[in-house]
Amino acid sequence: MTTEVELETQVSHRSEEGLLVASDPDEVYYENNKKRSWLVVLGSFFGLLPVWGLANSIGVIQTQLLEYELSGVSTTTVSWIFSIYTALLQICMIFSGTYFDRHGTRLPLIAGTIMMTGSLLGFANSTKVYQSILSFSGVGIASGILSSPLMGAVSQYFPARKRATAMALAGNGGCVGGLIIPTMLRKTYVSLGFAWSMRLLALISFVCLVISIFLVKERRVVEAEQMSRKDTVIFYLTKSFNFKALRDDRKFLFCVLGCVFAEGTVLVTSSLFSFVCIKNGFSSSQAYLFVTVINIGAVAGRLLSGLLADVFFGSYNIIIFLLVITAVFNFVVWMPFKSSPGAMYTYSILYGTFYGGIYSLIPTCCSMIVKKEEFGANYATMYAITGLSLLGLNPAAAAIVGNGTSNKRTNGFIAYASALSLLGAVCISLTRVLCVGAKLKKF
Repeated sequence: MTTEVELETQVSHRSEEGLLVASDPDEVYYENNKKRSWLVVLGSFFGLLPVWGLANSIGVIQTQLLEYELSGVSTTTVSWIFSIYTALLQICMIFSGTYFDRHGTRLPLIAGTIMMTGSLLGFANSTKVYQSILSFSGVGIASGILSSPLMGAVSQYFPARKRATAMALAGNGGCVGGLIIPTMLRKTYVSLGFAWSMRLLALISFVCLVISIFLVKERRVVEAEQMSRKDTVIFYLTKSFNFKALRDDRKFLFCVLGCVFAEGTVLVTSSLFSFVCIKNGFSSSQAYLFVTVINIGAVAGRLLSGLLADVFFGSYNIIIFLLVITAVFNFVVWMPFKSSPGAMYTYSILYGTFYGGIYSLIPTCCSMIVKKEEFGANYATMYAITGLSLLGLNPAAAAIVGNGTSNKRTNGFIAYASALSLLGAVCISLTRVLCVGAKLKKF
């Protein structure tokens, strides 16, 4: 296997005759270590299957709590379980990202695996709101610890021309998890009950994460100086959050704001979609099936968006289009036809395709405007701000929906989700303009 020192002295892109000629070291490393690079993608895929698969399935869990386990509790109160989970997921990515940049993948992957498995087992035994908040918060912390190294490692192994595709393939683990988890829960809620369904989910998560521990390794780390315990704490509190980039780099600032609104529209839609479907006349089984269909579309969306971004249009152009078209379909399909089975199946597959692309391209958009060795910290910073914002955005959506029986309030919720999508498109467009101007070109 080629070492990093050797790579720096080589050249990388291929001429018409197939020989290596001058370019950057990332191209050389990939050409000489394709097997290693794609094994990292495979490991990331398995790791993200439970981590992001669960995030893609929270609507199925939230609906079960609202309809059965915590049926006497208001929609807004139950939404806090998942808002806090999401916020902690994003915030913990700060420290995990910085640790990954300096020390690699091993410790965060092991710690995250243990914590996620244990927290899901605790959630299985929860019968009160506070118990559910505490245990599912542990799932959020573990997911944050795991996310940065799982995605950050992939970004290190691929040249720019293949990075979006590689990250989309790795991220598809979350989409596949979003297929497996709702389908499994749809059956096990009836046959096993809620508690044993969560225990089975904990077992699946453990197996997948152990595979990722063995396959996902960092390619390089920032050289870390020896520090005292006090200095280490100060370092993580001051360096993990990239204040300088937010203050000095408007491109990154607008990218972060775009992520806030893009993630906001996806979260509020995903968490309440099945609940709204049930309140509009569909059975629980049908509503959970819609979630599965959404995640089928998301698999295709991740693959297609990555390929289209790499080969034809660029990541920024694709994600802007996806955010706009999501809002359009919310207004022309979901809002007027939310009680029609045919329309909702159509909407589910289209929305899944759009949101899968959005999810896969946000990390790529971040990686395009920051230094590779700072990607983990910047990526985590972006998602920490997003997580704090979601603490307000998701309960607001639940308050708008209420008990789900008012058509006016349901339409208001759909309009709210659409507004978040359009705001995301505006902010990401501003980042694009600051990078390459308003002219039409691949970016």
